[in-house]
Amino acid sequence: MQVPVVVKLGGSAITDKSRICTPRLDLIHRVAGEIALYQRPLILLHGGGSYAHPFATKDLLMSGFKGASQLRTASEIELNLDQLTRIIGVALLLRQRAFVPVRPMSFMTLSGNSVGACFLRPITALLELGVIPLIHGDLAVRERRGLGVVSADRVASMLGEKLEVSRVLFGCDVDGVYPLGLDGSRSPRIIKTIDKSNYSAVLNGLERSTKDATGGMRGKVLEALRLARHGVESYIFNLNNPSNLKRLLDGSPAVGTRLVAWK
Repeated sequence: MQVPVVVKLGGSAITDKSRICTPRLDLIHRVAGEIALYQRPLILLHGGGSYAHPFATKDLLMSGFKGASQLRTASEIELNLDQLTRIIGVALLLRQRAFVPVRPMSFMTLSGNSVGACFLRPITALLELGVIPLIHGDLAVRERRGLGVVSADRVASMLGEKLEVSRVLFGCDVDGVYPLGLDGSRSPRIIKTIDKSNYSAVLNGLERSTKDATGGMRGKVLEALRLARHGVESYIFNLNNPSNLKRLLDGSPAVGTRLVAWK
């Protein structure tokens, strides 16, 4: 079997985060069309966007499990994520691409704030069948007690650590990673490449988002750096540009911000 590529569709791109549970159907269907043209193995991930983040931040699930009062919110999040996965799944089926939803809740646990146990054989078996595993950011059971948030970005980096993947493509709603100027303002030009020589300076210019349950751009870059340390190249790019995903799937190294593998 050929080595799979991992594609993550950011919740900020595929949903309208200003309105609860609102998909961007035009973008979802266009992206599904680009994926359908790619006939090699592919693992597809998606974020929760307005289907999950407002609920997780409201009850502070991203800060850890506090008690039974959070369980209703957890149920709401799971139902909402199922809805968004179905929308993406319909777009794939309309283009004759077979997929199977696979929940992180069903194949992994959390140990503290880290990934605990994982059982990835179902994912590799689906790839061998020519099926796209469709995975969303999720809640996951903590090994000691309670629930925690596991982002689709974290699942992507975990797959890069534990499976052989060719590259990971993080689609979002901006063109890439923007540098911070001396006056604290953002440069209008993205950082084209992040590697061993500049990653520390890049991280110093990225603050963790308090409005995003999974840490915003800083969280995304941290997961991409995990991949780099494991020898996997990744890209952070804008899904709103119709050519970007196709170009990256075709092997282009010139889209968005490239995070160079360190090995």
